[in-house]
Formats: sequence, structure tokens, C-alpha cells
Amino acid sequence: MKLILKIKNGEKGHALILSLIILFVGSVVTTSLLGFVATGSKAGQMYQENIKEYYAADAGVKHAIHKIIKDDESLVDLEDNDSYDYSLPGSVNGLPINITITKHSLIQGILGEDEYKLNQPHESWMDFYVPPEETNRNYEEGWVEYSCNITFHYDGSGSRKVETVGSFFSPAPGEGITIDEPYNVNTSGAMTLNNLESFEIKETGGGFAFIWRWAGNLGPQFDNANRDGSLTYNFKVYDPDWMYLLSFSWATFKEQDVSFVTSLELSKWLIEVTAGDITVRSSVMRQNDTVDILTWEIVAPS
Repeated sequence: MKLILKIKNGEKGHALILSLIILFVGSVVTTSLLGFVATGSKAGQMYQENIKEYYAADAGVKHAIHKIIKDDESLVDLEDNDSYDYSLPGSVNGLPINITITKHSLIQGILGEDEYKLNQPHESWMDFYVPPEETNRNYEEGWVEYSCNITFHYDGSGSRKVETVGSFFSPAPGEGITIDEPYNVNTSGAMTLNNLESFEIKETGGGFAFIWRWAGNLGPQFDNANRDGSLTYNFKVYDPDWMYLLSFSWATFKEQDVSFVTSLELSKWLIEVTAGDITVRSSVMRQNDTVDILTWEIVAPS
């Protein structure tokens, strides 16, 4: 106030000092503000570019799924682990779209590569009947319970010894949700838990799997005299709103001419799409004319 009073009293030299102070403060504020504006503008531009790339990559995934559903001739003769590469004609959002579709066996990623063999004959010798059924929901205690009945029938000659039996359920429950180990586990006929080596709950491929493993060459044996058997169990997921969208069971065998069989005729595919600097990787399963997206992840940029 004293400085202002002096200016009013005609001490004009001080007005210059005050003007310089205001100009300095204003220039500092303006420079900082322009810096923020420039940074925000660049961030907004990068965000818009990334959004364009995300949408373009997503369009590529949908195009690949369409090929899978329609049994495109480029995919029909693919063997397990073979890939087909192609590019979309033209561009999407001004970006070229490059796509790779890889065919996988149904249980890749669930079992280790040394636990099964690909493309083995006589898989039809072993049939499954697997109806998982909801038995109870308890919202107060926060869980849902399911029962599963895996029924085996062997229609071949000689004998076959089981090495692993498992069930896969999708989607995976949310983070922090507990899955109980199966209980009320019972077997009948040729199936038995004798010589069981291990049991595992494995989160994989957008879902989770229960896996029973028997010691080498000591698993349940199906033959001409023992063609039928079953494995039944219950399990709980501690989220009363959880429901499975996809489930299947499998068994692997020691003998080379029957490696593994599954309860559903499914195809599993890995789709990788690159659009600009973005790469999207999606794992999908197909059953008839429907596709379940198990995973969808952005793997670039870092």
C-alpha cells in the first residue's frame, strides 16, 4: 500500500519498478502455462494416435475371428502350431493392419509340452460326457457351487492307461477370488485315484483348470474288460455371481496312438495384430459358429 501511495503522490519512478515486477511475474506464469498447454497438446495428440491404433488392431482381431468362424480355406489345412500371415487390404484409420493366426492344440498352455502328443489317431476310442451343473448359490456366504461328472467309455482294442485327467472353466474369476479345491471326489469302474501323483489348480488361458496326474505307467487302465468309468466332484468359487461360459474336460494316455481326447470339439487360436506401434494378442476358442475370447492384451508399446 505504501508503494501505491507513493505512486499516487507523483513518484513515477516507482511505477516503472511495479510495472517491471508485474511483467516479470506475468512472463513466468505465462511461460509455465504455455509449457503445460504444449505438454497437454502433445499428450492429447499421442492419446488420439493410440486410440486410432487400438481401434485398428481391434478391427484386425475381429477380421481374424470372422475367418475362423467361416472356415476360411487358408486355415482349414493348418496343423497344430502352424501360422497364417496376411494383411488387410487398404488401411484402417490410415494404418496398415498385419495379422498372424496360429492354430494351437486345445490343451496348449494348460499341460506341459511333454504331457501330450499332437495329431494322434483313434481319439474317437474314448468318449466323455461332462455336464457341469450349478448346484447351489449362497449370496450371504459369497460362493457358487458346481458339480462335475466326467464319464468315460473306451471303444477300442487292447488297453489304455490314463496319465492326466482335467477340466477347464472360463472365464477366470476376478482378482482375489478364491477357488476351492474339488471335494466329494469319487471314482467308479476303471477310473481310480490309486497311484495319484499330484493335483493342481492352474489359472491359464483366460480361465482355470483342475488337473489330476498319475505316476508314470500306473494310471487307471481301460481295456476290453473295463470299458467304462467316471470321475465326479464338486467345487466352489467364492463369487456368487460367477458363471462358466465355457468348459471342457480331457484325458491324456500313455500309449502313442491315443495321446489325448477332449469332451468338446473345439479349436484354439492365437491372433496377433499389429497396427502402427500397437500389437494386440488375443487367444480364442471356437465351438461351431461361436467364438469365446479367452484373452485380449496389448503387448506393445512398452
